[in-house]
Amino acid sequence: MTAKLFYDTPYAKEFDAQLLSQSEHDGKFHITLDRTLFYPGGGGQPCDNGTLNGVEVIEVIERGEDIIHITNESIEGKNIHGVLNWEKRFEHMQQHLGEHLFAGCLWNLHHIHTARMRIEGDNVSIDTDIPADISMILEAESSANEAVWKNIPVEVIFPAMNEIKELARKLPPENAIPPVRIIKVEGVDYVPCCGVHVSSTGEVGLVKVISCENHRGGSRIYLRCGRAAYRWITSLYHEVRKAESELVCGYDGINDKIASLKSQIHSLKSQNEALTIRYLKPLAESLLGNAEICGQYRLVTHVMPNSSQDEIKHLFKLITDNKDVITILAGENEEGVFIMAGCNKENKNVDVRPAFRKMIEILGGKGGGSPFSAQGWGKNSEAISEAVNEAVNILKNNVK
Repeated sequence: MTAKLFYDTPYAKEFDAQLLSQSEHDGKFHITLDRTLFYPGGGGQPCDNGTLNGVEVIEVIERGEDIIHITNESIEGKNIHGVLNWEKRFEHMQQHLGEHLFAGCLWNLHHIHTARMRIEGDNVSIDTDIPADISMILEAESSANEAVWKNIPVEVIFPAMNEIKELARKLPPENAIPPVRIIKVEGVDYVPCCGVHVSSTGEVGLVKVISCENHRGGSRIYLRCGRAAYRWITSLYHEVRKAESELVCGYDGINDKIASLKSQIHSLKSQNEALTIRYLKPLAESLLGNAEICGQYRLVTHVMPNSSQDEIKHLFKLITDNKDVITILAGENEEGVFIMAGCNKENKNVDVRPAFRKMIEILGGKGGGSPFSAQGWGKNSEAISEAVNEAVNILKNNVK
């Protein structure tokens, strides 16, 4: 049985212990001590890292009453000196209590239950049982930070089960054996938890919501807490300064500047589209005038070198706006070949998909579409002539 020093002295950074056992498993060494500061992970909080007699501890797990320290090499001697990666541990303590504050406020304000929590790097993610809209989330964030600034002590208690059932926002598992460990923050949270936390809310520093999304009938909310929140805000500050420099404005003018640029881009896109159609129109008319007659249809095929996807799409529209026309178009550039096959929507007896699929097969690409309009990309641009010829043969057979 390993004594869990991380509960008794959560702020200790080093400890001495006696080696109980050491065994090798698949090239890794599993080490058991009589006492440890290394938290094995649980409840969404990752395990600690550090060293034992200078040997790096890469993972810590709990197995029954024992804490197993996993290393890449064996440890010499029976007397063990352990050193935690304290920076990582402290941030986990900040993050975990920050999650408690936010989840407690979300419950107190809106009765939204936290079904799952996980700390991954700088992110704390929370899954709720029902959807939480952004106003609820921001209200909980504000309330959580008020709790931070009040610097409320964090209590670890082991109350009677009837008190837990009455006060806890989340009940312990049905198979939990008393005493049950409760983390209590007066007026904010009261919940069963096996994790390690800072001793007062003020040490969390800051709770900041980063994003949220719909997830399995509820919401997944991403937070940054403590130092992780500070790093994120610092990074955001530098990005804003870059934007100020690029846009030649202060931070309070960024939104207006972006709106102006978006308007300019929209106008330029419209102008570019009009110019593209203008220079493609004579080409479309020439292709239609020289089209091969295939039954009642005109068959237009064309390969454009050094062309963009937009150019092919505009040319396709100019051609297929005409009735009784079938077309196969391809545009080559450094990325490969963009292909389109189609006809006017009123040509109900034409299905270009078999011919299109053959082209995709030859060109080694992907794509899809409807009977009258299909598009995709291919990598093997050297085979474009073969692909077009095969597609033309299929179309001719199909429309006879």
